[in-house]
Amino acid sequence: VSGRPADSGNSPQLFEAHLAYVVLFLLRKYLGEYVEGLSVEALRISVWKGDVVLKDLKLKAEALNSLQLPVTVKAGFVGTITLKVPWKSLGKEPVIVLIDRLFILAHPAPDGQTLKEEDREKLFEAKLQQIEMLQIPGGNSWLYNLISTIIGNLKVTISNVHIRYEDSVSNAGHPFASGFTLSKLAAVTVDEDGNETFDAGVALDKLRKSVELHMLAIYHDSDSNPWKLPKKWEDLNPGEWSEVFQDGIDDRPGNSIWAMNRRYLVSPINGTLKYNRLGQQERGDLNNPLEKASLVLSDVSLTVTEAQYYDCIKLLETFSRFRTRVDVSHLRPIMPVKEDCRAWWRYAVLAGLRQKKL
Repeated sequence: VSGRPADSGNSPQLFEAHLAYVVLFLLRKYLGEYVEGLSVEALRISVWKGDVVLKDLKLKAEALNSLQLPVTVKAGFVGTITLKVPWKSLGKEPVIVLIDRLFILAHPAPDGQTLKEEDREKLFEAKLQQIEMLQIPGGNSWLYNLISTIIGNLKVTISNVHIRYEDSVSNAGHPFASGFTLSKLAAVTVDEDGNETFDAGVALDKLRKSVELHMLAIYHDSDSNPWKLPKKWEDLNPGEWSEVFQDGIDDRPGNSIWAMNRRYLVSPINGTLKYNRLGQQERGDLNNPLEKASLVLSDVSLTVTEAQYYDCIKLLETFSRFRTRVDVSHLRPIMPVKEDCRAWWRYAVLAGLRQKKL
């Protein structure tokens, strides 16, 4: 679809159908890579109704692969993902995205597991597709402007986030757990005075956003054993997921066995981030900054013990070794050294030459 609907002979209903198929395709493609058991039929019906509501989703083990870190998802859960699309008022009202209860438990990837060549290609292709989506033919067309307006006015709220990493490998004999918790993040489009608004003339190269953070915290528990449950993670019901992960996220003090004796690197804080990406006309002089951002935080309390510091050093060393291997991981032989010494010698030579070239 390109040009104005009247010019191309397309009715508003056909245009809505086209956008609905685009939304369906993107949800299936990107959510399908991260969550299990996504019902395509339920998703299709939800898209056509205008409100997509997905509940009790389990994350895949490879959900964090795009970060290119030596970690994998041991367990993950998303309570609800809601997408509200005002089909009758597109370009006049914001598309709303709501995510509630994002719980992730990560641990080190198995020894020797690195980014495979096919994984590298998938990441590259995903980046290309994102670029292609923004390079719609006829950059000044009505369709391009509408999509820019929709993306630029997205209203996003993410609540009850807990991402935890447990590591019994990096610092031998001293297992530790690090975590990130967030009660709420809300991002909206604002005007020059900071008031929420809908900017019908917004373009992707001109954005003005306000992001509110509530109860953002980072903890690190040294000499802390991994969580143990009486059942498998995949067998937990939604209430049990919340029981394990919820304590310490919001204003309620953590007092369950899952949040007991939590040691914060950054104690819970609130803050506001103001972000403004200037358009060409606003920028004027090319010497002016293209982007402006300001962050206002409540009282910030930082605490680092000697044990926490040592754990972090060991963790950074692990990540550094992974980054060194990741560029040659696709050359690594699958069979053990005893079975094919020549292949491993070849790997050593090629890896050495590749790293020297890089």
